[in-house]
Amino acid sequence: MSLDAMKRIADAEAASRQTLQEASAEAKQMIAEAEASGRAYYDRRQSESDEVVRRMMAEADAKAANNQEEIMHHAENQCAVLRAHAEGRMEEASSCIVERIVMG
Repeated sequence: MSLDAMKRIADAEAASRQTLQEASAEAKQMIAEAEASGRAYYDRRQSESDEVVRRMMAEADAKAANNQEEIMHHAENQCAVLRAHAEGRMEEASSCIVERIVMG
């Protein structure tokens, strides 16, 4: 093999190594950019999801508070009805108790 052919082979090998290094560096850069882009997308979507959850929780809390108020009003009304009914029978109960004590 001639010296000139050996030099061309060495130059081709050097160029090939250089191309491989450049391709490797470019691939690493592309991977880093893709990871950064993916992380930014994930963070953005996570933030949006957190906001949706906060809004849903606020709505649920508002509904729960409203339901609690309705239940409390209903319970208060039932207590008033029972109290009125009991007060209406108080005289009868007192008479019954007095009769039992006196009649003994």
